[in-house]
Amino acid sequence: MAYKPILIEVIDRIWVGDEEAVPIAERRGYSILAACKDGSPDCHRAVLGYTTLAAPHDANYFFYRSDKKHMALNLIDVDDPDLIPREPVDAGLRFMKERYDAGDKILSHCLAGHTRGPLMALLFLRAIGEMPERFLRAEHKFKTLYPPYDPGKGFRSRAREWWNELPDFFKE
Repeated sequence: MAYKPILIEVIDRIWVGDEEAVPIAERRGYSILAACKDGSPDCHRAVLGYTTLAAPHDANYFFYRSDKKHMALNLIDVDDPDLIPREPVDAGLRFMKERYDAGDKILSHCLAGHTRGPLMALLFLRAIGEMPERFLRAEHKFKTLYPPYDPGKGFRSRAREWWNELPDFFKE
């Protein structure tokens, strides 16, 4: 049986998926947020071309924007929330808002489509007022919109920690 890419619209113009959805989204002209360090050709390591375990500590350390419609975040899916910094998440949220305000459809993806891509979309929905509920209720609601959501405990813990700050994120 052939693998079917995960590509689900959670609200108008906000799509979530896995790495297999990227070619489909590119053909359709979506803006793409790659919330992954490794694996896919559009993930952080691949687009920057580094071969070391850690990314070079330069201006592209937390994220890299190759053009106006593509951004790759240096995010790993680990159990330790201390290994998930705020900087790439904030950059990803700003990218999504910019492209959303421009009228683009946006794909937020990671490799398997379970943790980082979906959580970036969930955090974005919170930041734009689409998820006013408390975290657990919003997470339950999001799971009905995006059934593959199955977050790792590190990024989920961080998302829950940042949840109450997000409604003011774009009011700076």
